[in-house]
Amino acid sequence: MFLNTLAAEFTKLRTTASFWWTTLLFIVIGLGWAALTGTTTLEAEGGFPTLWASSVVAAVFLIGFPVLMIQSIMLVTTEYRYHLQSATYLATPRRWTVALAKLLLYAAFAAALTFLVVVAGFFLAKAMAPESAAAMFVPFEDAAAAEILWVYPAAAAMIVMISQGVALLLRQTAGSVALMLIWFMGLEQIFRVVPKVGQDIVGFLPFENLNAFVNDFALDGVPWDVKGSGAFFLLWAVVAWAAGVVVLQRRDA
Repeated sequence: MFLNTLAAEFTKLRTTASFWWTTLLFIVIGLGWAALTGTTTLEAEGGFPTLWASSVVAAVFLIGFPVLMIQSIMLVTTEYRYHLQSATYLATPRRWTVALAKLLLYAAFAAALTFLVVVAGFFLAKAMAPESAAAMFVPFEDAAAAEILWVYPAAAAMIVMISQGVALLLRQTAGSVALMLIWFMGLEQIFRVVPKVGQDIVGFLPFENLNAFVNDFALDGVPWDVKGSGAFFLLWAVVAWAAGVVVLQRRDA
């Protein structure tokens, strides 16, 4: 039964124009930035590298992940926009299986797509960089690059989960997209100006922890390390998605 639901959701996804446009946009952003990084890299002089893995994939996180958010949300909310949700839940009375199928399908796709774009970006930047800089940039022997190869796909999958959780709660594309983009792009920084407790609060907010996880730095004032920040964001994502499924089960289709 669940495999049938998964197959139905895959059919919906691959026959939706927005899926192909957002996928293409994600690829163009990731590879375009990698090419730009490579072509603007300076010659490596004195044995010091000038091309770094983190700079090659910076746009994947800053610009590409919001694209994944938008498509994650649309995978849920488009049915409400066109009033197709009733037919979906009539065919699959266990609504949570529909939500799970949407999550597994796009989270796996987003993670795989991110991995491929990151790998391609590394080699594209290396090919476009000056010879001396390219010679010192060996992605699969670089510890930072090796970490990016699993951190970025993991972050992409978690982004899908929290985005779909919000979409299940709001059931509206514009509102869900606006909330997630504002949240991702700096909403949490407002808490820094709260007198006395602001700095302590920020360390326990989701996207501050995601940023720490992806960019490999430890937050101040929290009892966990970089990988702990990833786990903490995952906890937020699970809670948001579970809350969305609970609301989905309880309210009218």
